[in-house]
Amino acid sequence: MVKRCCWGTCNTDSRYPDRLEGGIVFIPFPKPGRSLEKARRWIRLCGRPLEQLNEEIIKERAKAKHLFVCSKHFVDGVPSERYPDPMSALSHEKITPCRKRPTQRDYTTNTFSAPTCKKRLIDTDMSCTLTQGELVQGPLDSLAEKNIDVSDVENIDPIEDKSFYGVEPLDMLAMAAENKALTENYAKLVLENVNLQQQLSSCKKKKKEKSIIIEKSFGCEKLNSKEYQYYTGFSKDRFEDILKFLVPREGEDIIKWTKAISGSKQLSTKDQLLLVMIKLRQNFDFSHIANLFNLSTQDCSVIFLNWINYMFHRLGSLVIWPHRDHIIEHMPPTFKQDFPNSLVIIDGTEVKIQKPSSLHRQSQCYSDYKSCTTLKGLVGVDPRGSITFSSMLFAGSISDKEITKESGFYRLLKDLISSGKVNVGDGVMADKGFTIEKELKEIGLQLNIPPFASSGSQMKSADVNETIKIAKHRVHVERAIARVKQFKILSGRINLSLFSSVNQIWLTCCLLTNFMPFLIQDKQ
Repeated sequence: MVKRCCWGTCNTDSRYPDRLEGGIVFIPFPKPGRSLEKARRWIRLCGRPLEQLNEEIIKERAKAKHLFVCSKHFVDGVPSERYPDPMSALSHEKITPCRKRPTQRDYTTNTFSAPTCKKRLIDTDMSCTLTQGELVQGPLDSLAEKNIDVSDVENIDPIEDKSFYGVEPLDMLAMAAENKALTENYAKLVLENVNLQQQLSSCKKKKKEKSIIIEKSFGCEKLNSKEYQYYTGFSKDRFEDILKFLVPREGEDIIKWTKAISGSKQLSTKDQLLLVMIKLRQNFDFSHIANLFNLSTQDCSVIFLNWINYMFHRLGSLVIWPHRDHIIEHMPPTFKQDFPNSLVIIDGTEVKIQKPSSLHRQSQCYSDYKSCTTLKGLVGVDPRGSITFSSMLFAGSISDKEITKESGFYRLLKDLISSGKVNVGDGVMADKGFTIEKELKEIGLQLNIPPFASSGSQMKSADVNETIKIAKHRVHVERAIARVKQFKILSGRINLSLFSSVNQIWLTCCLLTNFMPFLIQDKQ
């Protein structure tokens, strides 16, 4: 707001810094509604023509808000108890101080003679000389530099001015210096108070913003049991178990935070895992998940990729192939009756991917079975449906026989035989596409697959019964794969932006199903 001095011919203006030298401040004109007599007195003392300054002008709010008198025209630099009005702009008028307050006389003390008129005149002149323009210069400079409005200065009770009658000149100088020091200290305290008020206002604003974020934020504490099942695929208790397994030490940070994502650190470890599980289970866009958790899309993506890599290594370190004695002990009765030595059922599955830009990659990943570009993986389960083997993903055009070889499945079986977890003569169950009987015989294992019909003739009755038995038990591996694909990130089309972590996502989803109940429960 523009501030101009309306005293006499003064041209002090807030728009021209060169006119504000010496720490000049602006005192607003008295409001007629509060003090009409004071306003009239100021109009007369300012000495402006009536067409420029009159009662009608100061009553108009639009004009009155620009009416000020600068501190140059006050005896004490600001309105004080002794000199509440500005000096007169008319040369023939004399400055008259207000009548001092009556002081309490102590008549019990020794009386002293009244000072002479000459001494009183000297005292008054010296008082005016010491106080005019000197007492408030220093501290008010800081107030002016910070653009602090001093409109309420006139309403502040100033330090009481003591009478100088009958006081020695040296005492008067000491009192004037003390008064100046107190005034400077008061101005500093006003400035400090303004700064503290600004800091308090800023802190309140930040606190309000934080409380709004907390109220709107999405997290584990706001989910019930049904919502846990929907967002993660697990009950609340099982989700807690997974968290304890992944992060044994409570409060441990999985992500090494950088300055670029320091804002995301507001999420607890539990909420970070919830974010990852929501992406795996529901495959929401990162922008939607970021909106749920009050994060940026980039922070949301960084949290997911860091956690997927961590879960891949943590879950991948588990020994998921149990000893053959344990498998046979908990084998379903019908399975044990038909195939007592078969310890694993294997099958291949495909996940759809976004079409690569390279034609060579397109031809490698094209699947005749799905009629689109896919990636293929090999899965092995025990007779109760728990996943005991999961390969990495390969191009969708790879055959079942080739993926069994490239996945390291044979090497794993050899290691299990040497460690005693699998015996020579144990069986592997598979579909007709897995023509790997020769490879398994070299290891010392047998293959259980449906028999092939001879050309030009019908299948024998025994072969039909064998096919039915194998199909009845082999369905469990398909059920296990279907459970893996309940994580919608695998049932949909995987975006190229996730290709760098596609194997981690695949293996994590496969092994997370082992935290679910068995597909085939033990009969009590």
